[in-house]
Amino acid sequence: MDFRYTTEQTLFRQAIREWLTKNLEPRARQIDEDENGIPDDITQGMAELGIFGVTVPEEYGGCAVPGEELIYGMIAVQEIARADLSMSTPVYSLLTIGWSYIVNKFGSQQLKDEVLPAAAAGKAFVGINTTEPGGGSDLAKIKTRAERKGDVYILNGEKAYVSGPKECAKLGAPSGHCSLVVTDPSLGHKGLTFLWIPAHLPGITWTTYEDMGRMGLSTGGWIYKDVEVPAYCLLGEEGKGFYNVMFGFNAARVLVAAACLGGAEKAIEIAAEYGTQRQAFGKPLIKNEGISFDLVNDWMQLDMLKLNLLRGAWMIGYEGENPGTFSRKDINVVISTCKCLSPTLGHEAARHGMMVHGAFGFTKETPLEMLLRGVMSYEVGAEGGLHVMRGIIARDLWGPAANPFIS
Repeated sequence: MDFRYTTEQTLFRQAIREWLTKNLEPRARQIDEDENGIPDDITQGMAELGIFGVTVPEEYGGCAVPGEELIYGMIAVQEIARADLSMSTPVYSLLTIGWSYIVNKFGSQQLKDEVLPAAAAGKAFVGINTTEPGGGSDLAKIKTRAERKGDVYILNGEKAYVSGPKECAKLGAPSGHCSLVVTDPSLGHKGLTFLWIPAHLPGITWTTYEDMGRMGLSTGGWIYKDVEVPAYCLLGEEGKGFYNVMFGFNAARVLVAAACLGGAEKAIEIAAEYGTQRQAFGKPLIKNEGISFDLVNDWMQLDMLKLNLLRGAWMIGYEGENPGTFSRKDINVVISTCKCLSPTLGHEAARHGMMVHGAFGFTKETPLEMLLRGVMSYEVGAEGGLHVMRGIIARDLWGPAANPFIS
């Protein structure tokens, strides 16, 4: 068993780290504070490095390695998060990388032809919008309705807390979102369907919210009124949406955890460097066990989670190439563990780093406060709240008796 990256993966990581350190890291504060968001030259530079193409096959302009798509995605997002602690650029990237992977898996040929080349080239935003104003974790209770009429679905409803409304408007077609809708209300979760919703169809309106963190990426809501979504935008089979979106969330959670771990890794490095250089009572701060032991605890969790996340990304890819190797539950437990623990580690690494810096850590002279604000989005619920992850693990370890999602 080899826990190392391959030579190709290592070279990819080195190349993008060099570019991101030089080009993205110096502009992270600007991205967090500028209402214009992530600059075009950053996204285009990332596209030229192949970052947005790691889950897109070569025939659509990507550079995906079959079975290793999420490993390369994980590497890319970890490195982006090290460079932009605000989480703006990491979240923008992980959404397009992760949900392009799902469009490729479940999309029709026409849909893939439209969306994937633009996504790989950094010319389209690809997102997810399952959450509704009434809640997000209980997906079986969503209300947005899609009725099939000939070659279109007539869509009516509302989605909330969705990333990318401004980015979709800025980039234009074919930007959009993967979404879960009701096609047969009488069948419960078996009446849900997964659709790609282009962001620019007639009948669609959107708004934005004012978030506390990751300010360089917009968040908002979408309203659909008699929107005609082409039938070729169906992702998978009608009525299989609940199962398809659950697969999508496992892939997305790999990348979410990668962002949190990349930020945590950088925060620990910043804190250790400052603690080594800063003198107090005649010795470096880091000689005080009250400081070094907090950083050591964070580092130990980071090291274990990085290995477990690599295992999870590999499991999804290997199962895709060798169906039947792992059960859905096997994969769920590993990925949910990483998604549950990684945001909290990112938060704690930022908090501990700020405490090492003392009053200096409470200022914007360090980037640590950006991480504290940005990573909170993944603690409160994006791509699954922490207690939802615990519920999944309990269900898949111990069966129906431990399943909190059923009465």
